[in-house]
Amino acid sequence: MGIFSKISKDGKENDVINATERILRENLLLRSEYKDLYSRFLYLKEHPEYRVIDSFELYASAVNIMITSSPIRSDKYVETMAYGEKVYDAMFPYEERTPDYENLTTIFLEMFDKDGVIARRLFIDRIYDIFSDKFNYMKWVNNVKINDIEVINAFVIPYAVEARSYFLDEECYLANLIDVTWKIQSSADKKTTVDEELEKIRRMAGIYEVNEAVLLDSVRKIEMAQVLHKKVVELTKVVEERVKIIDATSRNSVKDVKTLCEDEVKKAQYELSIIDEKLKQAYDDCVAEQKKVVLYEKKKLLDDTFAEAEERLLQLKQAAEKTINTVKLEMPEGITQLEIGTQSSAEVRVNAPISGVQMATASNKAGVAAEGSGVSYSSVPAYSGPYDSYAKVYESQGSVTDDDTEIPGVNPLLDESIPFSERYETVKEKKSYMIAEGEHFHKMFDDVLTAVMENANPYLIGPSGCGKTYMVSQIAKILDMAFIDIGYINEEYDILGFQTANGGYSRPNFYRCYKYGKIAFCDELDNGNSRATVKLNSFLSNLKDASYSFPNGENVKRHPNFRIIGAGNTDGNGADSNYNSREKIEESVQQRFTPIYIGYDNEVEKQILADYPDWYDFVVLFRMATDEWGRKNYGDAPGIITTRDATRIKKYNDNQSFDMKQILEYEFIQTKDITYLAFIEDFIRQHVSEYGEADRIYRVFSDMISTRRG
Repeated sequence: MGIFSKISKDGKENDVINATERILRENLLLRSEYKDLYSRFLYLKEHPEYRVIDSFELYASAVNIMITSSPIRSDKYVETMAYGEKVYDAMFPYEERTPDYENLTTIFLEMFDKDGVIARRLFIDRIYDIFSDKFNYMKWVNNVKINDIEVINAFVIPYAVEARSYFLDEECYLANLIDVTWKIQSSADKKTTVDEELEKIRRMAGIYEVNEAVLLDSVRKIEMAQVLHKKVVELTKVVEERVKIIDATSRNSVKDVKTLCEDEVKKAQYELSIIDEKLKQAYDDCVAEQKKVVLYEKKKLLDDTFAEAEERLLQLKQAAEKTINTVKLEMPEGITQLEIGTQSSAEVRVNAPISGVQMATASNKAGVAAEGSGVSYSSVPAYSGPYDSYAKVYESQGSVTDDDTEIPGVNPLLDESIPFSERYETVKEKKSYMIAEGEHFHKMFDDVLTAVMENANPYLIGPSGCGKTYMVSQIAKILDMAFIDIGYINEEYDILGFQTANGGYSRPNFYRCYKYGKIAFCDELDNGNSRATVKLNSFLSNLKDASYSFPNGENVKRHPNFRIIGAGNTDGNGADSNYNSREKIEESVQQRFTPIYIGYDNEVEKQILADYPDWYDFVVLFRMATDEWGRKNYGDAPGIITTRDATRIKKYNDNQSFDMKQILEYEFIQTKDITYLAFIEDFIRQHVSEYGEADRIYRVFSDMISTRRG
């Protein structure tokens, strides 16, 4: 089913016109550039006598596709439709009576689609007329990716016209024309390439240019060959005589050679026995030396271990002092001293300077009243674990400032009582509006959004800078929800929170997400503590009416809006060549997540760098070079260019803060090995002709690499 059939199925042509008119009207409210196109549309709707494209439903379909699917700028719409009308005249000389009208309308509309012929202004009518099956013309256009129309006119069209007469099968002709078009576009001497290719197909057809001069030259070569043959025969006779002489001589020498060889073998065997003894001695010496090295390494390892232990003890002592100071800050006014016993059973002693008031120690029973005061103080609890860990817990989990007070209702976009198709249609409309506002979306966005709406716990896998966090913010925006980046999970209290020293509860961000229905974004999930990450299993089951008892004793019911999104640079199975500190995510956690590979999206970067096509082409070439490096070296290449880098490049150019050399130095060259850079420069040099916009930047880049080589 073609594009035209999809748009106007079931014969509802008026729906196409009305839908296109509605889109034009809605866009007109957002951008004034749609005014001329909208006016033209309404005029042709009311005045059929001025239409070039007939029927009007076909015209409306073309406008619809141009607006929704093509990369054409809105200020070029009227001009593009005028070009489309010229193409229509060429394709439909008899309008609706043109043979194979239905298939031709499909091709015509496809030309308006993304990277289509009309979008690129590259309709070649002379080549179009050559093909009897017009779909073959579209195959040619889509395969060759025409860049230079002058080259097509000057070289490809003459070749195509002459070559057609040598092919009976149009499919074979199509394959040959695609191949030759590529050769012409990449060749430095295009005229010679055309002549050589025409000569090939003439010979394939049995056509040879033979004249009298060629025949005379062939006769002369045959005569020379006969003379050479006579000389070879004479030389062969001489060689045969010499071979006989050599054979007779060699027979007499065989015995002498055999005797000499036997003597040499005996001598070699004697020398080998001596070498064998020396090797055994060298082996024994090496073993003894290695024993000495092992004993030395053992002693060094013990020394290093003791030194590390002493340093750790010092850190523990500092952490203990820090804990004491922290507890002092939370103690009642008037308390001046806190002492921690050094015995195995920890003792905490609190002293007060006021006469008649004493604080109970940890060795006393909790709740003992201070003498003569009439006031009861509970003893300060002693912490028996490592002091530095306690200090870390205390400092990193201070009271979280938030203003969540009321539990919100169910988000209609996540309400499973509403059919998914209706909810998804709503979010798609919001996405279309955001695109019209200039928002860029990753190619995997729809899959991740679906997984979130279906409560499938997506785990986003992708390299640094590919846009994972930005995608989560877009999802939160479309769903009209808040999301909190809780970071990687190092300890269980990052999820559950903890009781503070004064008896309060430090509630973590995860608790807020679970109770008040927010998105919990677990970034760098593969960089956390796998033992602590397992605690997520209690929250990943997605059971209705689930609840969890947090450390403050509160049994919190899971909010229907609560969602978990994980992200990491690896697939969760441990470190790789670029991310060598990553942990393996516990298998039970992996099974509860839905892995989705994100990766870099050239289309997003193309939109980001739309105003700088030369930089976009150079970024694509650079990434192709790093990919090739990775393939040849069986690993990931260092210093790849990310979507985040593309955003910075746009900013530098918009603000004119860095010039071209500075951008190349800071974003593409610095911190990279010269061998690696030389490989990338050589790869780009071989392919830059395919990306003409990048040539100027490549030349500067190449000069900078040459200077660095010295």
